[in-house]
Amino acid sequence: MGGEFNLRLKPGARPRIVLSYPDVYEIGVSNPALQILYSQLNDATPASAERAYCPWPDMADLMRVADVPLWTLETFAPVSECDLWGFTLPHELCYANVLEMLDLAGVPLHAAERDGGDPIVLGGGPAVANPWPLAPFFDAFFVGEVEDHLEAIVAAMQQDGREARLRALAAIPGMWMPGRSTQPAERQISMGFSTSDPVLRPVVPVLEAVHDRVVIEVMRGCTAGCRFCQAGMWYRPVRERPVDLVVAAADRLLDETGCDEVSLLSLSSCDYGGVAEALTRIRELRPGLRVSLPSLRIDSAAESLAGFAADQRGSLTLAPEAGTQVLRDAINKGVDEAQFDEAVRATFKGGFTGLKLYFMIGLPGETDEDVLGIARMAATAARLAREIGRGRARLSVSVSSYVPKAHTPFELEPFAGADTLRRRQQLVREAAPRGVRVAFHDVAASVVEATLARGGPGTDRLVEEAWRCGARFDGWSEHFDMRHWEQAAAVTGITLGEPTVASATWRDAVDARLDEDFFAGELERSRAGELTEDCRDGACAACGVCGGEIGMELLV
Repeated sequence: MGGEFNLRLKPGARPRIVLSYPDVYEIGVSNPALQILYSQLNDATPASAERAYCPWPDMADLMRVADVPLWTLETFAPVSECDLWGFTLPHELCYANVLEMLDLAGVPLHAAERDGGDPIVLGGGPAVANPWPLAPFFDAFFVGEVEDHLEAIVAAMQQDGREARLRALAAIPGMWMPGRSTQPAERQISMGFSTSDPVLRPVVPVLEAVHDRVVIEVMRGCTAGCRFCQAGMWYRPVRERPVDLVVAAADRLLDETGCDEVSLLSLSSCDYGGVAEALTRIRELRPGLRVSLPSLRIDSAAESLAGFAADQRGSLTLAPEAGTQVLRDAINKGVDEAQFDEAVRATFKGGFTGLKLYFMIGLPGETDEDVLGIARMAATAARLAREIGRGRARLSVSVSSYVPKAHTPFELEPFAGADTLRRRQQLVREAAPRGVRVAFHDVAASVVEATLARGGPGTDRLVEEAWRCGARFDGWSEHFDMRHWEQAAAVTGITLGEPTVASATWRDAVDARLDEDFFAGELERSRAGELTEDCRDGACAACGVCGGEIGMELLV
C-alpha cells in the first residue's frame, strides 16, 4: 500500500501529522472525514499530513516478531516520529484498535507517560460524544467539526516543546484535554460547509475499498429528530451545498478518480433540497453513469424514488426502524404503513432489483408485538417484490440491537440486555416469511458497545484490559471474542451491558449545544407517543443548537 493516485508528498514540511482511522486500509481509506482532513492539511496549511491504518492481526503479529514499528503510507516513516497523531473515532467497537495502533507504533499507551519525543495524540469524530472510555490514552479530543480550526491546530504544533504545544491546543475552541480542561468543550460547527468545495482530489485506493465510488457530501445535519439517533442530534443544524457546486464537483471527481458511480452523501439524501436537479444533471455528465443515494428515509423517499431510480440497477436500503406505528411514533420516526407500501412499490417499479429493510430491536418501550411487526412488514415487502419484481427482486432484512447513546433523548434509557435481545431475535426469525434473508447483529457485541457508549471515568480500564486479553477488530464478527471482554470485566469489576454512571457524565467533557430541557421534553413526548415536527418545514423544536451565527442553511 501507499503510492496511490492523488497522494500528497511534502518533503521537509513541518509539523508532521499522521491521520488514522482505527480499522484496516480498505475501510479507513473510504472514510470521508479522513479524506477532508488529509486534503485540507496538505493543500491549505504548511503541515505535512500522512496516513496510517490498523494492520490485520496476522500482520501485526509479524510486525512485533520482526520489531517493525507502524509506519505511514506516504513516506514509510515510523508513526512515532510525527508531531501530532490524529485518530478519527467512529464507534465504540474500534477502541481496542486504538490501543493496538499505539502499541505497534511504540507510543506509550497513557498520555501521562509520554515525553517530548512522543507525538501528541488527538481524537475526533462522532465517538468523542463520550470521550471517557479513551480519556487516559489521548492528550486531547476535538469536539465537533474541525475544518475551521485546522490552521490553529497546525500553529499550535509549531510551538517549541510538548508542553507549549499542549497549552496552545488547549486554547482552541472545541478542544477538551483530560486532566487539563476545567470546562466542557463546546461542539464546533462549520458554517462554511455550504459554500466550500467537497474534497476534489481524494486519495484513490490501490486495492478494492469498501466504497469504490465518487463521494460528494451534499448536506450535513438532519432535522428528522429521531429520538434514538446520535448522528441526527450531533450534526445539527442542516447545511446544504448548492446544486451547481455539487455538479461541478462530480464532473471534476470523475476525472480525478476514474470511478463510474457518484454517491450523494448525507444522513438522509432524499431530504437534500436540490436532490432531483443534482441527480438529473450529474447523470448527464457521462453516458451510463450511476448516481446512488446511500441514505434514505421512507417518508421523504416514497414520493421521489420512482423518478430517481430510472435506469438504475442494484439495491438500496430503507429504514422503517420499528415494526409498529405505535413504536415508530414513540421514536419519532412517523412513517405509516401507506408510506412504507409506496416506498417499496417505487423501489421495484423504478428498476432496483434489491431492497434491504433496516430495523432495530430493544428500543425503549418495545413489546413483543412491536417485534412481530417487523416480520409483518417484511411479508408485505416480499409480496410486493414478487408482484412487481417478477422474480428478479431480492429482499433482505437487517435487524440490529439498539444501544442508547450520549446526547440523545434516550441517553439514559435502559439497554434491553442480552437475554431480551436474543429472545426477540428468535421471535423475528420464527415469524419471518420464507425466502427472506434476515440478518441479526451480534448481541454480545452490542453488550460491549452499550457498556462503552455510556461509560464514565474508569471505563478505560475495561478497554485496556480487554486489549491486553486479545481484543482487536471487535467490529468484525470473525475477530470479535466476548471472552476478552468478560475477562476484562472480571478484572475491573465492571458489569457488561450496564452504564458505569448514573447520570450523563459525558456532559462534564462535552457540550453538544443541545438543551437538556429539549431532551426531557422529547422523552416525555416519546412516552406519550407524540411526534415532534421536522423543523426544516415545521415548528422549531427549541433543541438549542441554532443561535447567533449558527443556523440552518437550506436551498429552498
